[in-house]
This record gives sequence, C-alpha cells and structure tokens, in this order.
Amino acid sequence: MNLFSIQDSVQEVAEAILAVLNVDVTIVDRDLNRVAATGKYKELIGKKIPKNCSFESIARKKKPEFIDKPNTSEKCLGCSSKGSCSEMATIGYPIISNGELLGVIGLIAFNIEQKRRIYEDYNSLIVFLSKLGDLLAGNLKYTNTITELTIQSEETKMIIDGLGNGIICTDKQGKIKFINSKTEDYLKVDRKDLVDKLISETILGLSLDIKAQAPVEKKLTINGQRKSFIIRKIPVTIQGETVSNIIEIHKTSNMVRNAYKLIGGENSITFEHIIGDSPKMMEVKDVAREVAASKSTVLLRGESGTGKELFARAIHNSSGRNKFPFIAINCASIPDNLLESELFGYEGGAFTGAKREGQMGKFELANGGTLFLDEIGDLPIHLQPKLLRVLQDEAFMRVGGKELITIDFRLIAATNRNLEQMILDGEFREDLYYRLNVIPIHIPPLRDRLDDMEELSQYQLKKYCLKLGKGVKFFSKEVKETFNRYNWPGNVRELENVVEYLVNVVRGEEITFESLPYNMKEYIKDNTEIEDNTEKLKDILGRYEKKVLESYLKTYGNTTEDKEKISSILDINLSTLYRKLNKYNLQ
Repeated sequence: MNLFSIQDSVQEVAEAILAVLNVDVTIVDRDLNRVAATGKYKELIGKKIPKNCSFESIARKKKPEFIDKPNTSEKCLGCSSKGSCSEMATIGYPIISNGELLGVIGLIAFNIEQKRRIYEDYNSLIVFLSKLGDLLAGNLKYTNTITELTIQSEETKMIIDGLGNGIICTDKQGKIKFINSKTEDYLKVDRKDLVDKLISETILGLSLDIKAQAPVEKKLTINGQRKSFIIRKIPVTIQGETVSNIIEIHKTSNMVRNAYKLIGGENSITFEHIIGDSPKMMEVKDVAREVAASKSTVLLRGESGTGKELFARAIHNSSGRNKFPFIAINCASIPDNLLESELFGYEGGAFTGAKREGQMGKFELANGGTLFLDEIGDLPIHLQPKLLRVLQDEAFMRVGGKELITIDFRLIAATNRNLEQMILDGEFREDLYYRLNVIPIHIPPLRDRLDDMEELSQYQLKKYCLKLGKGVKFFSKEVKETFNRYNWPGNVRELENVVEYLVNVVRGEEITFESLPYNMKEYIKDNTEIEDNTEKLKDILGRYEKKVLESYLKTYGNTTEDKEKISSILDINLSTLYRKLNKYNLQ
C-alpha cells in the first residue's frame, strides 16, 4: 500500500487544506518520499525529504510532533537542512492504517501569520490531521474500487463539518458555499436553506466587513435571544486575489472571551504601570525586565497584596508571547475537587455534571502564551505531580480523555507562603519546588519601600476621586505621617482599600487623622513612643522595643526560621534577638 498509487487524490487533499487553512502542506510516504506538496515544496514532489528531518522521528515513533523554530529546535539537530531551513513551524502527523505506517502529513508555516494560525488552532488541527489521515488511509485501502475522489469538495466538507468551531465558507461576494454542523447548532439554522445565498441577508448580523484575521466579539439574535460569539474572517487568496472567505465562529465563554480580549491588547500592564522608584522596587523591576524574554519559569515571592499579579502581567506583556493569552488562576480560590478540571479541562461525560461537549482547561487556553498560577503553595498535594509532568513533557490529557495534547506556555507562579518549610512538613513536593524556583523574584512589602508611599498614595487618591465622582481631596500632614509609620500588613492592596474608604467617607477636601480607619489609629496610638513626660528614657525605649518585637512576631511568625528573618530585618544577631524575647517574655 503506497500513497503514490493515489497521488492525484493526495495532492487534492494538500491543495484543499491550503485553500481552507491557508497553511502549506507536505505529504510523504512511508519511505519519506514527497508524494504531494504545496508552495515552495511543490517542485520537490517525488524526491526524498532531507535526511534526519523531523518527519523521520514522527514516522519512527508513530506520534504527532510540533516543531517550533526548526533551525534551532533540538528535534532538528541532525537534519541535513539545519541552518538553511526556511520553515518557521511545522506540525507532523503519522498516517496509520491498522497499525501500519503509510506516511506523514505535515502543515508548514513559512511566515508569521501561518505560524500564528498553527499556534492558535493546534488542537483542532491535530483532530483535522487525524481525520485526514483516516481519509487517506481509507482511500488507499479502497483504491481498487474507488476511481475518482472529490477531496476538495465532498471530503473536505466532511472534515470541516467535524471541526470544533463553526465554519462558514463563502465566495468573494459573500455567497455561502458551505456551512458546517457546528454553525447550524450555534446559530440554529439549516444549511440547506442558506447555501447559495448572501451571508449578509441570511446569518443574523453577520457580514464580510470583519477585519481579516482579527477576532471580534459579535452579539447575534438567536431565537429571540442575544448571544455572544467570537468571529474571525480568513480570506482565501490565490495569486494575491481573494477568491473566497472562511468565517470562524467560536461560542464564547468567559475564559475564551477574556483570552481573545487579552490577545487584542486589553489589560496590557507593563512595568511602567507598576508604581515605585525606591531602590528595592527598581532592583526587582530590573530583574523582571531582564527575564521577560526567557521561557524559563518565574516564581514570584512576596506577602499578600504586594502586586505579584501585576508583575506577572508585566513580564508577559514584555515577552514574545504578548500576542497570545495571559491566563490566570488562583489555586486557593477553587475547591480541590474542581481544580483538576479547571487546569486540565475535561471530555464530555467525564464525570457527573460534566458538559456534554466537554471543556477546555487553563493549560489549553494558555497555549502559546503565559499561565499564571497564583497561590501555588495552596495547590493540593495530589495535583502537584501532575503539574510537574506537564512542565516536563509539555503535554497532558484532559480529565476523562485519551488523547495527549501538546502545549507550549510560559509558567509564572506566585506565593506568599514558605514553600521551603512546606517541603519539610511534607506539604509541597521538593521536585516541583525546584522546577518552579528557576527564576525567583522577591517583591518587597510596602513597609520596606516607604520611599514609594507618597507616589502610591497620591495615585490611589486621584484614581478613587475620579472613579467615585468626588471632588479633589488631599491628605493632611498627620495622615501622611501615619502612612509612613503604619506597618501595612496588607501592603499595597490595604493602602488601596484605605484610600477608597477615605474618599467615600470624607466630605471635605482635607483628609485628616480622625477619618482614618479604627485599626490604623489604634496602631499609631499603641506605638506612640512618649506617653508620659515623667518616664525614664530607658523605660520608654524598652516599651517601644517590646511592641516592635510583638509586631514582628505577629507579622512573620514564631518559628526558628521566622526569628532568623526578623533578626536579619532588624540587623541584630539571632542570639541578641533571643535575649530580648526572653527579657520581654515573648518566647
């Protein structure tokens, strides 16, 4: 069974894929001879592909592979074309019939647009290639009885009909040529009633005025209800002329909608948006900028409210992944029994209550972009080895699934917990810790960068006066002093909440000490150094020293490691700290 016996049909498949997906195609037989091709490889039909090409590995392993940057990829080290290859990305899929290898089919990107297409639709394309492989294998098997195939018309339509997204094919004037079943389901229409009619006159609210390749959100009236969809138009061009159009329709969920919005540039936090010019903050921002272009995992450490997610978004938006989604998930906010399906997604019917069509997980949504796992210290111990496996293999299976899904994302994790102590307590895996702690970045608490207080507080004041429709307000001298003396256990988030509270409750322009929240005023009163002019200096200092130690123990904890940290912050020996704690009965 050799693919050359149905070469005309194989070439039709290649041309059909190019017309539908606008991605070049190469199909080789089991001996790695080029049976069919499009684009610059078309003239090489009949010749062997380069020695040690990635297709050899695919044929040997009988498993699909994704090759990014063929000239530099480790998978292409032995290729005879290394260094001169013009491909930017490749997906190769083995064509198999009853366990026998028939050949390999590949989608090849020669430009940025084609590469983006492969990145964005990787999972659908794997299904697409699988079905194409089955079709070719079936065609070859029945080659003695089948004399003519119409791949570009009937078979291609069947393939498009099985895709997970809605697809509408029109001619260049907008006359509908084909609608797949997913579109019928989404828009509640019958394809027989719409073929050969103009799309603008049939599909409610749709037209060809959509900007090419740019995903946009459209609200359509379906059976009297307004529903939201993500729509994208892909023109099919031949020799520079648009001959037809492919309209993709995605049914939106909050996750998909947010992913596309982020790709479109919303929430584009950069390092310039992170307020703070104190030496400690400048040092942290410099490190984060430096590592933004890397693919290496970043672990953001810092107390709650210090701005770890802002740093994660700034790193993403300063990287080469900024055209792809930034997907964030808080490991502490989702119940243990739901977190696995949130991360990995699930197949339809995988468990009681699962959606019939299944659901994508955060890993899939982040493909090509960045996955931010906040509160990583709260990741359940039983999920930690699964996350480790994803990071090692860059692949996973959905809950209830059997297909291995290959992904490419950059992981940024964050925590305010002591992971090292958790490892000693058996609450966090040491191997996962070392996989996460490749680039550790420690974000300082607000009390350690009080040089930024003036800029931060003024920014928040202006923001909430504008947001809440209040007139211009200003902080009194006492309030500014209080801001610099308070210990800010909730950090920048607490400062933001305090300012929002003050803008709401203060009627006049000046914000005074009396308007501050109760806990702040009590803290200042409790930490006032001089309460009685008759006290001796050593008593005043002793009482103040005790309150400082009490505050630090409350903030950092009472373990040996915590006390080592306190002694470092106070710049005293650990033995001195223990002596003072014993003096004030604070052990």
